[in-house]
Amino acid sequence: MGEASATEIPQDWYRSAFPPEETLKRPWADRTGDEVDRAMAMLGAGGGERVLDLACGTGRHSLELARRGFSVVGVDISPDLLAIAEAESLSATFLSADLRELDFDQEFDLVLNLNDGAIGYFETEEENQRTFEVIAAALRPGGGNLLQLPNVLYAEAHLPQKTWIAGEGMVELIDHRWEPRTRYLEGSTTPIVVGETFEGVKPIPFRQRLYSVEELTEIYGSVGMKLENAFRGTGKPRPPKDSQFEVFVSGRKPVV
Repeated sequence: MGEASATEIPQDWYRSAFPPEETLKRPWADRTGDEVDRAMAMLGAGGGERVLDLACGTGRHSLELARRGFSVVGVDISPDLLAIAEAESLSATFLSADLRELDFDQEFDLVLNLNDGAIGYFETEEENQRTFEVIAAALRPGGGNLLQLPNVLYAEAHLPQKTWIAGEGMVELIDHRWEPRTRYLEGSTTPIVVGETFEGVKPIPFRQRLYSVEELTEIYGSVGMKLENAFRGTGKPRPPKDSQFEVFVSGRKPVV
């Protein structure tokens, strides 16, 4: 698998990094129900909350939440991914938009940024900060946000690294490296559909700004929120360790 150097990663890589047919088959798409269970437990959801699912992709979490009776709006920058979500014809609402341009005003009880949720995807620190401003503005007082992100402690301790994830219909080959100066995780992912030839499959480059719990505490504070908990993948609230690849963080908008 070829490596993607920093010069080969387009600034707006996220616009083309998730081809619809391949995205449907990626290994993490097999785990939707369990992921929603975990997310709602982490946020202490009681059921019936109004949910904003940012960077929702094919809408798998939005649709599962709608099946469970939540009122859901899913947002993604890709009309092609949203076309897949809308074909399900459930009660979730889908909006094709760049999340930096959203102007929701205290309309949601919960905001989800699952499987990155576009956190740290953008071109500048200011644009990445804008994501948190959108989250805070969208939440009603007392509302909660859940982030699912690569763990910066793992990146610092273990990268560069080549690894893979297997699902029912696809094996995903991943090349990760850490840029300590910029604090960006960079690399590429190569999706191999089970039963199809490897020949001609090209790596898809990516680039994501990672944040420590301390940085996220500061960022939440800057938008009028408070970091509530950090979780391990088991769903237990625990400080992250450098042995875990990803971390979950919840934030809360205080009741004034």
